[in-house]
Amino acid sequence: MELVPFISIKNKKLYRDDRKQITLDEIVERLTHDQKLYVLDRDGIERDKPNLSLYPNVSNHLPVWVDAGPRVLGDVVDIVMAGASMITIRRNRWSELDVSSVREVTENEIYADVALQRHEKRSIGFSFFQGVDGLVLFDARNQIERDFIARDVVKQLCAKYALFAHEADAKNVSYWKHLGAKGLIVNLGKIQEFKTHEF
Repeated sequence: MELVPFISIKNKKLYRDDRKQITLDEIVERLTHDQKLYVLDRDGIERDKPNLSLYPNVSNHLPVWVDAGPRVLGDVVDIVMAGASMITIRRNRWSELDVSSVREVTENEIYADVALQRHEKRSIGFSFFQGVDGLVLFDARNQIERDFIARDVVKQLCAKYALFAHEADAKNVSYWKHLGAKGLIVNLGKIQEFKTHEF
């Protein structure tokens, strides 16, 4: 199982979790040169103002996986040109996605987000995921465990796609392994805690 640390960007500032700021030097110091870094760009996702000028600073040191909420093909081009090695596309931001059109402009890995909200569990649009390299799941384990439909959907997704789950608790590593997740996306501030658990 792969472990991918993440940072957030909000108001053009880097955070190792939702509250503690971090510098680029600190990020580089904590990670090896070939370790992927998931960049959760809240300015891009929430306000359609991705921090394109910050990505090259990070991508000069590490492979960067950017989640900035692209809405059109031009956004993908901008994110790739800014240094992203991988991109997450959110269904609620780009509902008419045609992955084949994205493939025409980049060979970079393309992931789609999965949100098992109440109304989506039965009718999760598997066709939306056609052609992606994998999925990113932001629902917590306790949300999934409370509902057998959600649990079944996650098992199906793990069997069919390379699924990376966002996880806050290192005690849940074996749970995701058992479901067949390819990896976990964890706060950079908790990376050492997760490394102590068996991968």
